[in-house]
Amino acid sequence: MTKTEQHNFSYLLVGLLLLFVLPPSLRLYFGTTIELNVMRATLLVVFGLFNIISVWSLYQARWIFYFGLALAGLNIGIAVIALFFHSLILELSSSIFVLLFSVLSCFIAGRHVFSFRDTDANSLIGAICVYLLLGLIWAMVYVVFLDLWPQSAFQGIVFDGRSSQFDNILYFSFVTLTTSGFGDITPINPLLRTIVYLEMVAGQFYMAILVSSLVANFVGLRMTR
Repeated sequence: MTKTEQHNFSYLLVGLLLLFVLPPSLRLYFGTTIELNVMRATLLVVFGLFNIISVWSLYQARWIFYFGLALAGLNIGIAVIALFFHSLILELSSSIFVLLFSVLSCFIAGRHVFSFRDTDANSLIGAICVYLLLGLIWAMVYVVFLDLWPQSAFQGIVFDGRSSQFDNILYFSFVTLTTSGFGDITPINPLLRTIVYLEMVAGQFYMAILVSSLVANFVGLRMTR
């Protein structure tokens, strides 16, 4: 792989950490003092920042780069509109934009990680990003379910119409991906239950494939030496 073809996944990792840390931090430090529309708009701005920061990791894939910038602009525009009025279509659109960007980023990072070339620091960061993106992808699917069926999607999440639930959904997604199964949040929608156990399977398969690939790569390098 030439230098111009390599991706720097550190930007993607920073974008993911920003997306994961800011929403619960807002809830922790501001609680219910933030108006609903401001909270929603802030979350949409965070989505936009995630796109902007992460897209630099995909700069070599030009169409992905411009696509990510377009999604970031759309999310920030939606955030401005959300300051003035609430619309389910706006929230669904933003969730779908983040979902699409996450799927594309996961595909590119995964293709690099499992290319069976020399394992370097960038590949290890990419492997972490893929795992985090898997949790984010499923989380965005759950957010869509929660928007469409707020009263019949999850048990353990109180949808009172006054605060964003993204941080709770993200928490549930990674508890599911790691098969921790704390049980404080459970799906009650039949289709949602199917998606949940598919996430469990994906999480287990990813770790098994990643470990076996790293071991095979290490053994191959030792044999060639």
